[in-house]
Amino acid sequence: MRIVRIILTALVILILQVTVVHNVEIAGASPDLIIILLIALVMERGPVTAVIIGFCLGFLQDLGNASFLGMNALAKSIIAYGVSRFGQGFLPESILFRGFLIFAVSLVNDILVLIITTFSFIDILVGFFRFSLLSALYTALVGMAVLQLVKLATGRVVRPGGRY
Repeated sequence: MRIVRIILTALVILILQVTVVHNVEIAGASPDLIIILLIALVMERGPVTAVIIGFCLGFLQDLGNASFLGMNALAKSIIAYGVSRFGQGFLPESILFRGFLIFAVSLVNDILVLIITTFSFIDILVGFFRFSLLSALYTALVGMAVLQLVKLATGRVVRPGGRY
């Protein structure tokens, strides 16, 4: 039953990412809700499970962009592996730390995507400084707000692995 809840949550977040999030852009940057879900799901999970979750979430995101099919799946798989290896019992449950983690993961995701899609080093630097930094900050702020809202609304803390 838990897997059904995770799949439904992923589909709702994907629909929100595709339809609503682009309407709340700030200076061309929008938050990546899939990153927030990925962090919540893969902390404290084993690397194999984390990579499978990262691949599935990235592939769902790739379905909206057929020209670079597999790009987000690869990036999210690498990120999920790193978070699961780094997060096995070592990460504090502070909301500020979670915000920093979301910021860092969002930057790594954007760097991987820029390296895959852009062939000029200058274009990578321009894209990074023009969009990636603001997008990562925006994603971190939204992620911290979502995690805090879940905590306030339910009285529970989203623990590593997406558990309460």
